[in-house]
Amino acid sequence: MRLSGLFICLLGEILRKTAILTARTNFDHFVEISRRPEHILITHGVYSWVRHPAYVGWFYWAIGTQVLLGNPVCLVVYAFACHSFFRARIEFEEMHLLRFFGTDYVHYQNTVPVGIPFVSGYKTQRFVNHVSPHAPVPSG
Repeated sequence: MRLSGLFICLLGEILRKTAILTARTNFDHFVEISRRPEHILITHGVYSWVRHPAYVGWFYWAIGTQVLLGNPVCLVVYAFACHSFFRARIEFEEMHLLRFFGTDYVHYQNTVPVGIPFVSGYKTQRFVNHVSPHAPVPSG
């Protein structure tokens, strides 16, 4: 069982680091609420597998640590805490990504999963209901 925890930790850490390296200057530890001129939508590499690979990596790394330590109580607590945190953060971040990238991000949402179980991200319909029909829609 502990070996599987180590495996989960390593996969999570590799996924997170790969995501950060792939995104380069587009990665920030803070959610951007204003689009920088050089900000682009990354959809290649690990971002073609899951929409938020750095978050997915952290989620599985945290879960893996508790499997590795053989700590079932903290496993449940960590899973709940991480799930709650990332569900809220992903919804907040995707609200801004939809503003930044418009239909390009809607297409990305519809083709690439979030990667964390039972987290679907910011619902596109909420975005559509809150955007002016005259809002600019950026292209690829």
